Amino acid sequence: MKRVNLSVAQIEMAAQFADHAWDYPKLSFDQVAKKVLGARPFPATPAGRKFQRECRDVFEQERKP
Repeated sequence: MKRVNLSVAQIEMAAQFADHAWDYPKLSFDQVAKKVLGARPFPATPAGRKFQRECRDVFEQERKP
């Protein structure tokens, strides 16, 4: 299994999901991703899935009470 690394730009965008969690408190992760990144925010590739997972982790961490 090949290890997938994120680009610097993807890491920076994933970190921004912490701010987006607070900017859009009534929207779900998927709704925020579409609003911020467009209609198809995460490609169906190993790198796209990892990017989505990292963004979701950051988003959900910020939403925890």
